[in-house]
Amino acid sequence: MAIIFERVKKNYGKKPVFYDLNFKIPLEPTVIGLVGPNGVGKSTMLRLLAGVLEPTEGIIKNDQTEESYVKWARLHTTFVASGERGLMYRLNTLENGLYFSSLKGISVKRTEKNIREMAQVFNFSKELNTFFQDLSTGLKKKAAILVGAALETEVLLLDEPSNGLDIAAQEDLAAFILDLKNKYGNIIFISSHDTQMLSGVVDHYLFLRDGQIEKNIEHKMQENDLITEYGEIYRRK
Repeated sequence: MAIIFERVKKNYGKKPVFYDLNFKIPLEPTVIGLVGPNGVGKSTMLRLLAGVLEPTEGIIKNDQTEESYVKWARLHTTFVASGERGLMYRLNTLENGLYFSSLKGISVKRTEKNIREMAQVFNFSKELNTFFQDLSTGLKKKAAILVGAALETEVLLLDEPSNGLDIAAQEDLAAFILDLKNKYGNIIFISSHDTQMLSGVVDHYLFLRDGQIEKNIEHKMQENDLITEYGEIYRRK
C-alpha cells in the first residue's frame, strides 16, 4: 500500500506552491521529514496528505483503494497543526480524544486506552484531566500531538511539533515519535526546522525547493550531515 502523487500542482489563487510533484510513499512504519525554509510548501504538503486541501491539478491516490483520496484521508490520516488551537478549549485532553474519535468513527474505548497508555510514554498523565485552555503553550502542543496519535490512524501528520517545547519536552517528543513508529506501526510525516529532532527520529527526508522535491534521501542522517546538506541545497542559487 502506498500514497502516490502524480503530476500534482497546487496554487493559492494565482500563486503556485507546487508545480509537478511525482512521488510514491509506501505505507509502512517510518518517519518522513519535510525539510526546507519557510514558504517552500511543507505545511501545504501535509494538508494535501491529510485531504484538507486538494490539488489544483494532478492526482493523489492510495494505490489500494478506488475511493477518492480525500475520502480515504479523512478517515485514515490525522493532521496536527502547528500553534495552540488544535483542540477544544473547554475540554480536557482525554475528552478531546473521545470527541475527535467519535467524529472519525473510531472506538472511543480504544482511544481512551491509547491516550492513557501513550500519556505515560509522553510524560503527560498528570495533565490528562486539565482543561486544554488552562495548559501552558508547551503542554497544549503535547496534548494535541497525544490526541492525534491516540486516534491510531495509519498516517500521522505533524506540523512543527517541537515548537514551544522546552528541552525536556523535546526529548519526550522524540521518544514518543519513535514509540509510535515501533510499537504502533505509524507512518509519520514531520515538517520542522528542528535539526536535532529531525536527525534523531527521521528515516527518510524530502527536501522541498521551488515547487518540487529537490532531494530525496532515504536513510537516517546525523545532525551535522543534515545541516551540511541543507546548506548545500538552499544556499546555492
